[in-house]
Amino acid sequence: MARSASKLLQQLQDLGQHALQGNLVEVILRCGTRSCGCHQDPSRRHGPHLYLKFRDANKRSTSLYIPRSHEREVREAVAAWSRMWEIMLELGHHNRQALSKRLHSRPRG
Repeated sequence: MARSASKLLQQLQDLGQHALQGNLVEVILRCGTRSCGCHQDPSRRHGPHLYLKFRDANKRSTSLYIPRSHEREVREAVAAWSRMWEIMLELGHHNRQALSKRLHSRPRG
């Protein structure tokens, strides 16, 4: 069932309050301490640690460490961004249909 453009816009506004662009990834790392066992034995590496990977304003790939205590919040925010994208595609469809109607109802001459 198609939703009205105004309902879609309201959903965008609601989701936009907390949406985050990016992907959550888990990483297992070697630390900076050369004498740590993680440098000799891969099974002793640290992690998994959670990071939000995204492109910054300069289109550079970057990441933000996410404490496990914030994992659920960030997962929901990433899902909200994905839902916003789906809504924008639906709005685009609405707008193309409206444009098509305007173009076909315009007098020719």
